[in-house]
Amino acid sequence: MRRIPYIAALLALLVLPVGCEPQTVYTPEFLTDSTLRMEVGKQEILTYNPITCQTALNLHRCEFRMHTDNMSEYFIIRFSSMPSEEGESVTVESLVWTNPSGTDQTRKNITLEVVKLEGDIAWLWNSRESIRMTVRCR
Repeated sequence: MRRIPYIAALLALLVLPVGCEPQTVYTPEFLTDSTLRMEVGKQEILTYNPITCQTALNLHRCEFRMHTDNMSEYFIIRFSSMPSEEGESVTVESLVWTNPSGTDQTRKNITLEVVKLEGDIAWLWNSRESIRMTVRCR
Protein backbone atom coordinates (compact mmCIF):
# COMPACT_ATOMS: atom_id res chain seq x y z
CA MET A 1 0.00 0.00 0.00
CA ARG A 2 2.84 2.38 0.82
CA ARG A 3 4.46 1.71 -2.54
CA ILE A 4 1.58 3.10 -4.61
CA PRO A 5 2.61 6.78 -4.25
CA TYR A 6 6.19 5.90 -5.16
CA ILE A 7 5.12 3.87 -8.18
CA ALA A 8 2.80 6.67 -9.31
CA ALA A 9 5.61 9.23 -8.97
CA LEU A 10 7.99 6.99 -10.91
CA LEU A 11 5.45 6.55 -13.72
CA ALA A 12 4.88 10.31 -13.86
CA LEU A 13 8.62 10.88 -14.23
CA LEU A 14 8.81 8.34 -17.04
CA VAL A 15 5.94 9.98 -18.95
CA LEU A 16 7.12 13.58 -18.41
CA PRO A 17 10.03 13.56 -20.93
CA VAL A 18 7.71 12.41 -23.72
CA GLY A 19 5.46 15.45 -23.25
CA CYS A 20 8.39 17.88 -23.12
CA GLU A 21 10.10 16.94 -26.34
CA PRO A 22 12.44 19.77 -27.37
CA GLN A 23 11.72 21.60 -30.59
CA THR A 24 14.29 21.02 -33.30
CA VAL A 25 16.19 23.93 -34.78
CA TYR A 26 17.70 24.69 -38.12
CA THR A 27 21.48 24.95 -38.30
CA PRO A 28 23.46 28.03 -39.40
CA GLU A 29 24.67 26.06 -42.44
CA PHE A 30 21.07 25.98 -43.66
CA LEU A 31 21.11 29.77 -44.04
CA THR A 32 24.48 29.92 -45.83
CA ASP A 33 23.54 27.55 -48.67
CA SER A 34 21.16 28.87 -51.34
CA THR A 35 20.82 25.51 -53.09
CA LEU A 36 17.15 24.71 -53.67
CA ARG A 37 16.27 21.80 -51.41
CA MET A 38 13.94 20.20 -48.89
CA GLU A 39 14.85 18.40 -45.66
CA VAL A 40 12.67 16.85 -42.98
CA GLY A 41 14.46 16.22 -39.71
CA LYS A 42 17.86 14.81 -40.59
CA GLN A 43 16.52 13.35 -43.83
CA GLU A 44 17.35 15.00 -47.15
CA ILE A 45 14.29 14.81 -49.37
CA LEU A 46 15.68 16.47 -52.50
CA THR A 47 18.55 18.81 -53.33
CA TYR A 48 18.61 20.56 -56.68
CA ASN A 49 21.10 19.21 -59.21
CA PRO A 50 20.89 21.02 -62.58
CA ILE A 51 21.86 17.84 -64.42
CA THR A 52 19.08 15.66 -63.01
CA CYS A 53 16.42 18.06 -61.66
CA GLN A 54 13.84 20.52 -62.87
CA THR A 55 12.03 23.33 -61.07
CA ALA A 56 8.92 25.30 -61.85
CA LEU A 57 7.32 28.33 -60.24
CA ASN A 58 3.69 29.28 -60.88
CA LEU A 59 3.02 32.66 -59.29
CA HIS A 60 -0.66 32.57 -60.24
CA ARG A 61 -1.15 29.31 -58.28
CA CYS A 62 1.46 30.27 -55.60
CA GLU A 63 3.16 26.96 -56.29
CA PHE A 64 6.79 25.82 -56.46
CA ARG A 65 7.73 22.38 -57.79
CA MET A 66 11.04 20.57 -57.88
CA HIS A 67 11.61 17.05 -59.14
CA THR A 68 14.13 14.73 -60.69
CA ASP A 69 13.83 14.19 -64.43
CA ASN A 70 12.16 10.80 -63.96
CA MET A 71 9.92 12.05 -61.08
CA SER A 72 11.33 9.46 -58.68
CA GLU A 73 11.90 12.25 -56.14
CA TYR A 74 9.93 15.47 -55.88
CA PHE A 75 8.25 18.03 -53.71
CA ILE A 76 5.40 20.37 -54.55
CA ILE A 77 4.44 23.24 -52.27
CA ARG A 78 1.39 25.47 -52.69
CA PHE A 79 1.21 28.62 -50.56
CA SER A 80 -1.87 30.66 -49.70
CA SER A 81 0.32 33.62 -50.72
CA MET A 82 3.96 33.72 -51.79
CA PRO A 83 6.62 34.56 -49.18
CA SER A 84 7.42 38.27 -49.41
CA GLU A 85 9.46 39.30 -46.35
CA GLU A 86 11.75 37.85 -43.71
CA GLY A 87 10.17 36.99 -40.39
CA GLU A 88 6.69 36.46 -41.76
CA SER A 89 4.77 33.22 -41.43
CA VAL A 90 3.22 31.80 -44.56
CA THR A 91 0.45 29.25 -44.74
CA VAL A 92 1.07 26.23 -46.89
CA GLU A 93 -2.16 24.93 -48.36
CA SER A 94 -0.49 21.74 -49.56
CA LEU A 95 2.96 20.18 -49.36
CA VAL A 96 3.62 16.81 -51.01
CA TRP A 97 6.95 14.99 -51.25
CA THR A 98 8.44 11.56 -51.78
CA ASN A 99 10.41 10.04 -48.97
CA PRO A 100 13.31 7.63 -49.53
CA SER A 101 11.03 4.59 -49.26
CA GLY A 102 9.14 5.89 -52.32
CA THR A 103 5.85 6.72 -50.63
CA ASP A 104 4.26 10.16 -50.72
CA GLN A 105 3.99 12.35 -47.65
CA THR A 106 1.41 15.14 -47.48
CA ARG A 107 0.90 18.06 -45.14
CA LYS A 108 -1.95 20.55 -45.42
CA ASN A 109 -2.47 23.92 -43.79
CA ILE A 110 0.86 24.12 -42.02
CA THR A 111 2.77 27.31 -41.31
CA LEU A 112 6.33 27.98 -42.42
CA GLU A 113 8.48 30.80 -41.11
CA VAL A 114 10.44 32.81 -43.67
CA VAL A 115 13.82 32.85 -41.92
CA LYS A 116 15.69 34.45 -44.84
CA LEU A 117 14.75 36.05 -48.13
CA GLU A 118 17.44 36.97 -50.62
CA GLY A 119 16.65 37.79 -54.24
CA ASP A 120 14.18 35.20 -55.46
CA ILE A 121 15.18 32.55 -52.88
CA ALA A 122 13.33 31.97 -49.59
CA TRP A 123 14.59 29.87 -46.68
CA LEU A 124 11.57 28.35 -44.93
CA TRP A 125 11.27 26.53 -41.62
CA ASN A 126 8.63 24.69 -39.60
CA SER A 127 9.82 23.73 -36.11
CA ARG A 128 6.99 21.34 -35.27
CA GLU A 129 7.57 19.16 -38.33
CA SER A 130 11.29 20.01 -38.58
CA ILE A 131 10.83 20.93 -42.24
CA ARG A 132 13.56 23.06 -43.82
CA MET A 133 13.44 24.14 -47.42
CA THR A 134 14.92 26.64 -49.81
CA VAL A 135 12.59 27.54 -52.68
CA ARG A 136 12.29 30.07 -55.48
CA CYS A 137 9.48 32.49 -54.73
CA ARG A 138 9.71 35.23 -57.38
